[in-house]
Amino acid sequence: MYFFVIVSLRTLGKRQIGELEPSELVVTIVISEVAALPIQDTSQPIISSLIAIALLLVLELTLSFGAYKNFTLRKIFFGTPSVFYEKGKINQKEMARQRFNLNDLMETVRNTGATSLSEIDYIIMETNGNVSVIPKPDFAPVTPRDLKIPPVSQNFISYVLIDNGHINDNNLSRLGFNREWLIKQLTAKKIRNASQVFCMTADRTGEIVIVKKDAKKENKS
Repeated sequence: MYFFVIVSLRTLGKRQIGELEPSELVVTIVISEVAALPIQDTSQPIISSLIAIALLLVLELTLSFGAYKNFTLRKIFFGTPSVFYEKGKINQKEMARQRFNLNDLMETVRNTGATSLSEIDYIIMETNGNVSVIPKPDFAPVTPRDLKIPPVSQNFISYVLIDNGHINDNNLSRLGFNREWLIKQLTAKKIRNASQVFCMTADRTGEIVIVKKDAKKENKS
């Protein structure tokens, strides 16, 4: 039952609890309740709970796919964003409908680093409950494009190549490296093998970060 519930929730997606749509949150709660029945009462057949969870999963996936294809269905089941503040005007009616008070509004503003509504253009509550704040251009972070200068360099994602002594061959091949290259890097740092490494990361430029295991842990192993 444990593994079945884990697989079911993973199938629903990777969003955190605070980012779930109402239908997803309901399905998550109901699945947990249904899964608990055969665990609490061993006389309950486990197959009935498995079937119920599977049906809930199918219904949620069907609804999600339908909402993806149909805007009307999406609006009915998932709603639309709520604009609380727009160009100097507070939408009091919408705030009352969403039970979002003025303290909540100002707290959201301060969380972005702003100190006043005069620095903000829009405050919008998304369909998953998150609140987005869009600052005025004068208060937005400066970018190289604003200054009309070329960026210093490109951004390259670092991948974990060694995780607590275990080599990640998928990430190695993703970067175009192999184990022979990895061993050379370890040898250059006077490390005998991967089991001595707690973490090793690298990007496409070859920039490497290596963190060895703590000495105490190595002695124990």
